[in-house]
Amino acid sequence: MSTPITITFWGVRGSHPVPGAGTVHFGGNTSCVEVNAGGRTIILDAGTGIIELGRSLASRARQSGTPIEAAILFSHFHHDHVQGFPFFTPAYFPTARLNLIGSEAFNHNVEAVLSGNQTPPVFPVRLQEMGAGKAVYTIQEGDTILLGGVVGIVGRQKRSEPSADEVRIRTYRSYAHPGGVMVYRIEYKGRAVVYATDTEGYVGTDRRLVAFAEGADLLIHDAQYTEEHYRGERAGFPATQGFGHSTPVMACEVAAAANVKQLVLFHHNPAYDDAMIRAMETQASRLFPNTSAAYEGLTITLDAVDTRRRSQELATV
Repeated sequence: MSTPITITFWGVRGSHPVPGAGTVHFGGNTSCVEVNAGGRTIILDAGTGIIELGRSLASRARQSGTPIEAAILFSHFHHDHVQGFPFFTPAYFPTARLNLIGSEAFNHNVEAVLSGNQTPPVFPVRLQEMGAGKAVYTIQEGDTILLGGVVGIVGRQKRSEPSADEVRIRTYRSYAHPGGVMVYRIEYKGRAVVYATDTEGYVGTDRRLVAFAEGADLLIHDAQYTEEHYRGERAGFPATQGFGHSTPVMACEVAAAANVKQLVLFHHNPAYDDAMIRAMETQASRLFPNTSAAYEGLTITLDAVDTRRRSQELATV
């Protein structure tokens, strides 16, 4: 059986990196997830996890003799989602091609944000001086990103049937985080992965997110705070309601309501050590059994399914 979608976690923390003895198991790098769908490389966010991913891609390229091509999708532009890009090795390879994709925020698109982050004296190498070929795409909520022979953006008013080997990425903009954040749904050959980081739950569950994630094989969901921390009931930690992040309970509620197959807790609090995250994982698995907490190096593979059978499955949920 073929394995068309592989998901690998390279950075799983929120806010800022946290190296040290207390984060050895889950890791201390900030947000970065690699999705390989039908041989195409999709990178979700460019936190410090993208640095090691870049080294891995470079090694793979040397072994295969194939130039690097990747689509980097930004959920938003907070530091923990862009801070690794200046150290992303493939961005310096003249043979590499990078498709940089994200929405505007405060009148800044992907190119403007990355350029600002790499303007002296903040960083010595400007974005334009990085050798890779770069194409920038600005998307809006409801757009669909098509990855085939080339990258295409289909507006919400247009619909087309995917070709046999095409990757389709749907988009949804959440406003449950300061400045807003893009949620992505990657679909390929009957499987679906939803990436919903930096989003906060609502009373009665985020119904728009539930609809967007309906029937997904894998939901990657923000779970930065314990319930006690979120409510301000944990000694030494302030209440975080309105900060734009969820608890494991919120993530489980979305997973259950959306009938997803598997839930991965993501964007771990930098103040939490491995023991705290294990405890959160254990508690969440009681609410939604097929739950795990993301850790650096975690790889999940989704096998292909018959698309007609998959359509019948979704029609019955």
